[in-house]
Amino acid sequence: MHNYTDYIDVWDIILLPVYLIIIFLVSKRIKNKHIDDNPAYKYYTTGLFIKIAGGILFTLIYIFYYKCGDTLNYYSGGRALINLLFKHPYPCLSILFGNTTVENWSYFDITTGWPMWSIYFLKPDSFAVMRLIIPFLLISVNKFLLCTIILDWVVYAGIWRFYLMLCEIYPKMTKQFAIAVFCIPSLIFWGSGIMKDTFTFAATLWFTYSAYMIFIKKNKIPVNIIVLIINFWVLIMLKPYIIIALLPNILVWILFKKIKSIKNKVLRYLSAPALLVIGIIICASSLSIFSKKLGSYSSIDSAIKKAQVTQQDLIRDQYGTNSFNIGSFDASFSSIISKAPAAITAGLFRPFIWEAHNVTMLISGIENFIFLIVFIYFLFYIGLFKVFKFIIQDPLLIFFSIFVLIFSFSIGLTTANFGALVRLKIPATIFFVLLLFILYQKNKEFKQSLKSP
Repeated sequence: MHNYTDYIDVWDIILLPVYLIIIFLVSKRIKNKHIDDNPAYKYYTTGLFIKIAGGILFTLIYIFYYKCGDTLNYYSGGRALINLLFKHPYPCLSILFGNTTVENWSYFDITTGWPMWSIYFLKPDSFAVMRLIIPFLLISVNKFLLCTIILDWVVYAGIWRFYLMLCEIYPKMTKQFAIAVFCIPSLIFWGSGIMKDTFTFAATLWFTYSAYMIFIKKNKIPVNIIVLIINFWVLIMLKPYIIIALLPNILVWILFKKIKSIKNKVLRYLSAPALLVIGIIICASSLSIFSKKLGSYSSIDSAIKKAQVTQQDLIRDQYGTNSFNIGSFDASFSSIISKAPAAITAGLFRPFIWEAHNVTMLISGIENFIFLIVFIYFLFYIGLFKVFKFIIQDPLLIFFSIFVLIFSFSIGLTTANFGALVRLKIPATIFFVLLLFILYQKNKEFKQSLKSP
């Protein structure tokens, strides 16, 4: 537990409006430059400042309400690294390249401060966040709030490009996509602070956009290859299980897109198996190259064992009413599959309203309740058969659907703490909401086509 003066001072209050004005002027200029060619840019500044507001709210809640948490540890550790950089540059640079040795630790002192010991030595994925925020801390003169809004500004670039991709594929849905991408409370709050989730959420969307530009649009290929590699590296370093779910599904999207573009039906059916085999080989090769980085996720057996250990750890009594239990399971396929309905339900719709015991959980509970009601309504309003038909005819919806099912299943299976669940599931949340919006639009257009002569 810390005092708020450890994280925020008068200079945060003085400099915050200055930084916000600069960001506003730059974003306004970007918007005005592109809006004539692309009307979707009318949402650019609004989306950015909604995200920044989420980051400020997230930071203030953790400073004044929770008074502890990962985001405070990340900032304190990053600030210590900045101090060390100016006092002992070479050891600091060594640490930034991943050499978290005892010798390098000895250079920290009372004037620099220390990163959290357990994160420095035992959690390379968490310590990576401290290393990643160094440029943002330098620009923000080591101020917590300023670092947060600059981080949000930078990662927003990937989120915005993903939004533009959606608008290009479905040009009639710019408003609906703006709501889905920029206005969902859980995405705004949990995806905007100094946390792993902010980096990985943006990296997931940016990776998807870059894959689209390289393999489907074939536009600005060299630049997008670099961006793809950077975001792949961020995901591998922070949350490798996201890339395990993301990469195969993006390949499915690209391959189905290629197959669908073949005009000759005979050639289309003949080429489909070959393309799918090529996709499997590419995916398996890519994951094999990075198997060391994937750690426990490098094989199915090790992933299942990790899932068991993680789930049993999280349902210990210390989590109290903030935990849930879908039941124990073993490493057999039948045992894992038997938990699929409960795990997917948890990954998409929990915590339920009656399971919320604080304000942030209550907001998530209300949001999940709305999602559940809309989902049930869709099943009855559109019909399961028609939903399946719409999905199977659209390669992007196939990607969204499979990703949502796999990701929700894995998160629901391995997470038994609501505090972790609401953060971990945001990559599935955005694809799920987009799926609902697109299905609604497709059904609307289908009904209109029946009415037209």
